[in-house]
Amino acid sequence: MCHSGTVKYGQGWQPKPVDWTSTRGRILLAASVLFAQRGYFGTSTRDIAEAVQIRQPSLFHHFQAKHEVFRALVELDLGPSIDRMNQRLGEQSTWAEKLHLGIACDVREILVQPFDARGLYQDAVLALDEFSDERQGIALFHDQFERVVASGCEAGEFVPFEPSFVLRATNGVLFETLREQGGPGRMRQDRPLQAADFVVRSLLVDQTRLEAIQEVTRTRLRELEMTNAR
Repeated sequence: MCHSGTVKYGQGWQPKPVDWTSTRGRILLAASVLFAQRGYFGTSTRDIAEAVQIRQPSLFHHFQAKHEVFRALVELDLGPSIDRMNQRLGEQSTWAEKLHLGIACDVREILVQPFDARGLYQDAVLALDEFSDERQGIALFHDQFERVVASGCEAGEFVPFEPSFVLRATNGVLFETLREQGGPGRMRQDRPLQAADFVVRSLLVDQTRLEAIQEVTRTRLRELEMTNAR
C-alpha cells in the first residue's frame, strides 16, 4: 500500500484519490456507514456488496479483503491530518496559531468529507496485525500534536500542562464533532472555530491573544477554501 520511495503517513505521502461516483468510491461510502453502524467485526464483504448493489466478485476487483476497505478509509482520514499538521509545524507562526488552525482544519474536514469516519478509530480493530501502518500513523499524528503543545508551554504561550492530556481532550472534541454531525451532512459553519477556541482558550496564558489568533485562522481557512475551489 505504500508508495515507492516514501514512508507511509510520512511527509509527502498521500492516499489514493477517490472518485466517489465510481464503484470503488461507492464501496468506500457504503462501508464507512456500515462500519459506523455495525462495527468492523459486525460487517462482512457481503454486507458491503449488498449495500452497493454489486456482487462480491465485483467488490474483490477493487479490494481483496475487508481490511483493505477499512485501511483505505483510515488512509483518507488520517493521511491528510498528518500532512496538515506537518504544514503547521513548518510555518512561521506562533504555537497557539499552529494549534488553533490545526484543530479548526481537522474539524472542518470532519464536517465536509463525504464518508462517515465514526467507525474508524476503534482500538480493538486497529490492534490487528494488518493495521500496523495505521497504528504508526496515529502515533505520528499524536507526536506532532504533543510537540505543538509542549513547544507552546516551553515558549510561555501555554500554561504548563501535560501534552498527552491535551491530546486526549482534543480527540474527545473531534469525536464529539463526528457524533453531533451524525456522519456526512451539512457543515456547521461555526464549529471549526468553536472547537479550536475551546481547546486553545484553556491553554493560553494571555487570553487577550485569542481574538487575533481567531482572525489568523479565519484568514487561513478562507485561503484554503479558495485554493480548493480552483
